[in-house]
Amino acid sequence: MKAVVVNPNAKSNIEVIEKELRPLKSGEALVEVEYCGVCHTDLHVAAGDFGNVEGRILGHEGIGLVSKVADDVTSLKVGDRVSIAWMFHSCGRCEYCNRTGNVLPKRPECRIQRGRRNGGTMHCNS
Repeated sequence: MKAVVVNPNAKSNIEVIEKELRPLKSGEALVEVEYCGVCHTDLHVAAGDFGNVEGRILGHEGIGLVSKVADDVTSLKVGDRVSIAWMFHSCGRCEYCNRTGNVLPKRPECRIQRGRRNGGTMHCNS
């Protein structure tokens, strides 16, 4: 897959590379991304404002089609159109997860995880 990654030696600290995907893990789906934004937060990451993250894949808030799902995923199927939000997890039940503009949930399991550590995969509620 093509990916925009942090490279301090490249112009603007980023470069487009071909990246090999690892196999899916439990609870994950692979999305063929059609459109994806690189926002100002990503530019801070590329500039090293959050530490050394060389090789980190940038971009979030994408949209695309599910191309593969792990065996235990039942909430998605191949061909589904999905959006990829910046939130890692939400319970979908508490007042903070159900209100518009959810940014500071109180429940520990609903806290935002900033950073894309999953190498291009997304987690699903199976």
